[in-house]
Amino acid sequence: MDNPPTIRLTGHTTAFPATGDARAALRRYLDEAHRALRGDQDTDEDADDVRDLEAAIGDRLGALTGPGRAPVTGAQMAAILDGFGPVRPAGPPPPAAGQRPRGRFWCRIDEGKWFGGVCLGIAAYGDFRVDWVRTVVLLLTLVTGGLLGIPYLVLLLVLPAVPTVADYRRRRDAPRPA
Repeated sequence: MDNPPTIRLTGHTTAFPATGDARAALRRYLDEAHRALRGDQDTDEDADDVRDLEAAIGDRLGALTGPGRAPVTGAQMAAILDGFGPVRPAGPPPPAAGQRPRGRFWCRIDEGKWFGGVCLGIAAYGDFRVDWVRTVVLLLTLVTGGLLGIPYLVLLLVLPAVPTVADYRRRRDAPRPA
């Protein structure tokens, strides 16, 4: 008796016997997961997400297969993959017709703030490193003899506070009506 083709998944040392239909369905699903996550900026995290997905699928396959059991069929694989649903990036959904992202806005950010979060808000607005912004603000304050402190205090009082940089990015990228 020939051994059936197998599937090897991340996080599992055993190979799972599967029919050609099951292998093709899994390959399409994982390819779609890679495509859906490819547009995201953080590719290392996306690769981790796909590995986690593979491991979870392997856990489900482990319950179906074993010594003396028949290979996983295309229908069984489809049922498993339907349970996971489509893979989508973790970011905000794409804007619908007639909507566009809010875009960048000025704010203070409370997470990691030193003195009010103004420098962190400027760094988030311009996608700068916060240590560079703090250095420039400090040097300009020294060069102006402390006069930069007045606009800084005004910004501290006027700008809205956002809890974290992640919240800022979520609000910046969230769709709004046109």
